[in-house]
Amino acid sequence: MSTSASAAKRGAAGLVALLASCTAVGGGDVPGYAREIVARNRHLEQQFRAGNLLGVADVYTDDAVLLDARGERTSGREEIDAYWSAIESPVDWHLAVSTVRGSDALAYETGVSSLTTRRDGVLHTSVNQFLVLWRRDAAGEWRIALDAYWPAPAD
Repeated sequence: MSTSASAAKRGAAGLVALLASCTAVGGGDVPGYAREIVARNRHLEQQFRAGNLLGVADVYTDDAVLLDARGERTSGREEIDAYWSAIESPVDWHLAVSTVRGSDALAYETGVSSLTTRRDGVLHTSVNQFLVLWRRDAAGEWRIALDAYWPAPAD
């Protein structure tokens, strides 16, 4: 594993530990912020399936950071837009949310992403675990401030 990938995973683990003391989703009561974030996930999936990759990028804050499976860092509006716009032939995206914890202003979620594209007529699906830090903006919308993902372990 590269040094940057290792550092990204350590940073993600530290963030999870830091936010673990916040309100947790559990039992029968799901906080409103958790329902809103899950709805934002469905919005991301819909935008991807429709081929609106800038619509996906728009959910990120202007100062967002994305750490990919190779440990490479993408940051800021221009780079986030370019990252998502570079995806060719989007087909499907499913975000299986495992955990949402936080507050009405800041929350994180973990889960598994299954993203499918078509290359040379062949479907390719990338399955990754993810950690996303959500921040509510001044207009009250949840935006992604940090998005980190790494390969899901093989079953």
